Amino acid sequence: MEGGSGYSDVLVGLQYGDEGKAKIVDILADQYDIIARFNGGANAGHTVDTPHGCARLMQVPSGAFHPGKVLYIGSGCVVNIEKLAAEISALSAQGADLDGRLFISHRCVVVQPIHILADRAQGQDIGTTGNGIGPCYADLAARMRRGVRTTVQLRDMLADEDNAISLMQANSDSNGFHVTLDESTEAAWVKLLASTRSAWKVVRKFVSDDDLFLSGKVENGARVLFEGAQSVMLDVVQGDQPFVTSSHTGPAYAYVGGDLPCKFHRKSIGILKAVVSRVGAGPFAAELGGARSARYCADAATNGIGRDEERERINVDALFASGDDFDVGMGLRVLTGEYGTGSGRPRRIGLLDLPQIRHVVARHGIDELFINKCDCLTYFSKTPKRVVPVIAEYHAGPAGLRPVIAEYPTFPPLDIHSRPHTIPASLEELLRSIEQSVGCPIVGIGVGPGRADNISFTPSPVH
Repeated sequence: MEGGSGYSDVLVGLQYGDEGKAKIVDILADQYDIIARFNGGANAGHTVDTPHGCARLMQVPSGAFHPGKVLYIGSGCVVNIEKLAAEISALSAQGADLDGRLFISHRCVVVQPIHILADRAQGQDIGTTGNGIGPCYADLAARMRRGVRTTVQLRDMLADEDNAISLMQANSDSNGFHVTLDESTEAAWVKLLASTRSAWKVVRKFVSDDDLFLSGKVENGARVLFEGAQSVMLDVVQGDQPFVTSSHTGPAYAYVGGDLPCKFHRKSIGILKAVVSRVGAGPFAAELGGARSARYCADAATNGIGRDEERERINVDALFASGDDFDVGMGLRVLTGEYGTGSGRPRRIGLLDLPQIRHVVARHGIDELFINKCDCLTYFSKTPKRVVPVIAEYHAGPAGLRPVIAEYPTFPPLDIHSRPHTIPASLEELLRSIEQSVGCPIVGIGVGPGRADNISFTPSPVH
């Protein structure tokens, strides 16, 4: 860390999640001293391709495989103690030693067993991951119920573990979420309480009671990269209620949930992907196949149909050849691996929506863009029209807003191993159009899942 005051940057996804944020954090991590999380919990599945194999990160920041980098989980996050302990152990087994590197705010709220049971019983209509995140944030806002405190923070575990566990027991007994507690569910939360106590032995040493931890580091020259969990279209206020996550996801919230004064902010980095996806229910104007796709993905999640089942029974070439939007979306999902990181459930697939990106760039003050999955646009060459369709505008009509599609020529597969990297003219045209449309420079593109599968370049001037 350098002398003098440092700074902080914030990296967020600009769509519905799964934009490959963790990959970009992993790429950028060497430029920073601290990688920090400021929202969400174990509902944020981030996948990082490392020299030790593919790692799945749920609560630990995505710089875990960069030795010497400090990792911080801010007070805006909610912590599943059992899952965090398992994640720490798994990362250690993959070569990421977190001792002396991982720090967790003592003000983080604990996901209690009753939260998980309530989410599993009541979260299907929204399409949650069932990890108890929404009920946990709900209890944080409720504060008390019938004279019993509804929230447990990590600092409560530090002060009196037995009392904190008793409070979780009391919240399960009071059952403020009206979960049907039969023998199996009662046995489940008893088991969860026991595993929470056991896991606390692993997590405890990483918890910090220093509210000025980040401030002190940055004042002494540290550079912080805040990593958003869910993406801005799922913000609890700015997104389409009720089909949102349960925390604030915009870059401004990094300075509340991340425990750092906003005076240190330098820039906001927005991540999007060229083939868009959404997990769960909710509006998705750009969805290929529209309501038919939404119903199919909901039924598939209910019936346990996922990645393996679709790959086994689907003829991708036939789907693309049909030219039908629903078929093309399904083909893209299979070829691009668009399935939930934790759940494996199929993601709904849509076109790149430039009006949407333009809005979130302006709303959240995004300074630069990185676009992942540009290589996947080559699959449109399998369709009858052989063009890359992008939503350029929306026009009002009798049935509501109608998307206006712009079409760009397809391009050959990108050769990431060429030096210098060459970008096909048709892709250059598309990237320039995106910059002009959304009013923000593009600083890099992803052309594959690996650490090296990206192309960085000097952004074009935006007029």
